[in-house]
Amino acid sequence: MPTETPTPTITDTQREQFRREGYFILERAIPEEHLGILRDSCDRLIALMHEEMDRQGTDHIHISHRGKRYHIAKKYAEPPRLSEYVFSPLMAEVCRATIGETAYLFYDQYVVKAAEQGIKFSWHQDSGYLGFPHRPYVTVWAAVDDMSEENGTAYVLPFSTVGIRTLVEHVRDEESGDRVGYFGGEPGVSAIVPAGSLVVFSSLSFHRSGANQTERMRRAYVTQYSPEPIRKPNSEDLMHLGVPFLRDGQRVRTS
Repeated sequence: MPTETPTPTITDTQREQFRREGYFILERAIPEEHLGILRDSCDRLIALMHEEMDRQGTDHIHISHRGKRYHIAKKYAEPPRLSEYVFSPLMAEVCRATIGETAYLFYDQYVVKAAEQGIKFSWHQDSGYLGFPHRPYVTVWAAVDDMSEENGTAYVLPFSTVGIRTLVEHVRDEESGDRVGYFGGEPGVSAIVPAGSLVVFSSLSFHRSGANQTERMRRAYVTQYSPEPIRKPNSEDLMHLGVPFLRDGQRVRTS
C-alpha cells in the first residue's frame, strides 16, 4: 500500500500572495514516492505519444513536436498510480488554499522540453485557451526535474506587475500553435526550483517558459482544479474534465 507523508502547510502569507498576485511557490513539496511516479508516468506517456505520431505519419500533434516539446493531456488515469498524486492530500491542500472547499479536476498534462531541442512557450493565461468567461481555476505546475533558466523553467507575471487580473483575448501563433495574450517586456518571476517543487497560479495569471538549452530533458506535470465543472458555452457538455475531488473540504476521491 502507498504511504502518505505529511502535507506541507500553506501559510497565510502564501494564501494572501495568491489572492493579491495570482501565484505562490512551494519548494520540495512533492513526496519522493510521488516524484518517482511522475517520472515513470512521463516516460510511458511519451512512448505512447511517439506510437501515435508514427500511426498518423507525423511529427506534430496539436502543440506537441517530436523530439522538441510534448504536451500530453488528460491521461492521468492511464499510467499506474499517477492518479494517487493527482488526488493526493497535497493537491487537496493547494485547492483549499486557492479555490476553496469544493474542487474538480479540470485538466492535466505533461509539459516536456527535450534536451537541446525544447522550444519556448509564449506568455498566456490558461483561461485564454478556453476563450469564454468562467470562474477562475488553479494551475499546479510540478517540477519533475530541477528547474533553471537554462532548461526552460516557468515564469509568472504577478498581477501587480502586469496590471491585469481578468481574461484577455489571445492570438494564435501559426508556427507554434501557441495562444499569446501578453506582448510586453516584463520578464516575470522565474521558478528556479528543485525537483518536487510546485508553482501554483491562477488561470488568469500570465506565464511562459523558455527553451531548454541543456543536455537533459526538462519535465513538468500540470494539474488544474476548478471550483465547479466548466461546461462548453450554451451546453451541458463538460469542457475537458470534471472529476469531483473535494466536497466541503474533504477528498471524495483519493486515486
